[in-house]
Amino acid sequence: MAGRHVRMSVRWAFNFRTWSPSAEDWTLCNQCVQPEEAQRISKFVFKKDAKSSMIGRLMIRKVVSEYFNIPYKDVMLARSEKGKPYIAGRTDVDHFSFNVSHQGDYAVLAAQANSRLGVDVKKLETRSDVASFFQTMKRQFTQKEWQFIRSPSTDKEQLKVFFRLWCLKESYVKALGIGIGFEVGRLNFNLPTVKIDNGVTTDTTLKIDGRAMPDWHFQEHFLDNHSIAVAVSKNNKTSPEILVRGNIDEELLSTEGEFKMLDYKDIVKNVQPLSEPDLTFWENFQPKAEDPSQWKSNKTEKS
Repeated sequence: MAGRHVRMSVRWAFNFRTWSPSAEDWTLCNQCVQPEEAQRISKFVFKKDAKSSMIGRLMIRKVVSEYFNIPYKDVMLARSEKGKPYIAGRTDVDHFSFNVSHQGDYAVLAAQANSRLGVDVKKLETRSDVASFFQTMKRQFTQKEWQFIRSPSTDKEQLKVFFRLWCLKESYVKALGIGIGFEVGRLNFNLPTVKIDNGVTTDTTLKIDGRAMPDWHFQEHFLDNHSIAVAVSKNNKTSPEILVRGNIDEELLSTEGEFKMLDYKDIVKNVQPLSEPDLTFWENFQPKAEDPSQWKSNKTEKS
């Protein structure tokens, strides 16, 4: 399989909320990320945030190692001034784009060659203050987008459209790699496909300040009550399909933009520890509450 060339892309998803790592698992994970990242992850207050960040980092290392067919231990990642991860110390990686997102229950990764891309995931969460929430977010959407958001008859369906559009905006801004400075109210998305409950939706289009952006393409998904959006701008010098090489398992490649579900065994397959085992990372992680709701529950019980 080494050195093979196939025209596909990488789209991975991992449910970190259902993952309960053992001491051995968590120790290995910390061995397989760079020391500064292990330290950063250890500072999260809640387990869910530590787990999502860890899985995101491990997915990046996995795809870079397997795409470029280089030893896992030799993968060096750094962050831009805006905090976006990039591959450090190599001159042959400019054509390769990757991005991760984690929110709700899922960490997701999108990667492919000869393109710029960004990915975002948002969980559909119910609210009791929909009207005031929408008022707070008024400037982030165009008039046409608000008409589309408010077109369903129920708050739940309106929120579903809201998070779908927000996901699209975030994916585009992340593809640009410019951080939070971009005024997303300038973006207007047109959604010909009203519902995306099944399959991959690819007919969404974008205008910025009223100007069409035909070079940008969007893939939308709905996974377990989560909206996922991938923004892709392809290099005009390449074919419409995306070239992927290396040792990525064929069953983990995406042919139509669909996301492949990974489990922990997939994540740690072919890893190589960068450091010796350090149980202090487990001792730091194990006592933490899973999320704020568990923390409040534990606090109430103690009182």
